[in-house]
Amino acid sequence: MNFRKITQLPRQLLWAIVMEGVGTSKMVHTYARHGTGKLNLTPVHLHPTPEELEVAAEQLKDIPRSLIFIVVFLIPVPGFVGGYALIAIAAEKWMGNKIKLLPTRFRPFLIPTDHLGS
Repeated sequence: MNFRKITQLPRQLLWAIVMEGVGTSKMVHTYARHGTGKLNLTPVHLHPTPEELEVAAEQLKDIPRSLIFIVVFLIPVPGFVGGYALIAIAAEKWMGNKIKLLPTRFRPFLIPTDHLGS
C-alpha cells in the first residue's frame, strides 16, 4: 500500500459505514413493499421485483457481518481488533468467495479484487 491509500482508509471506512446504513434502509423499504403486496394493500406495480428482493436478501445477510465488524472496531481491546481484521482478510483471500466475514462495502478497499477467487 502506498501512503495515499493509507491516508484515505479512514474516510473510506466511514463512507462504507454510511453506505451500509443506506443499503439497510433500502432493504427495509423493499421488504415493507413486499409485505404490503402480500397483504394486497398496494397495487401490483409497486411490488418489488425479484432483483430487488435478491439485493435485499444479500443486504440482510450482510447485517451480522457489519455489526460484528463495527463492534470489533468500537471496542478498544488491544490485539483483538487487529487480530480479527487480519483473520477475516486472510480467510477471505484464502477461501475466495466461499466464506464472507467482511461486510460487502468494506471488501473493495480491504481486499483488492484481484485477490478474490471464484
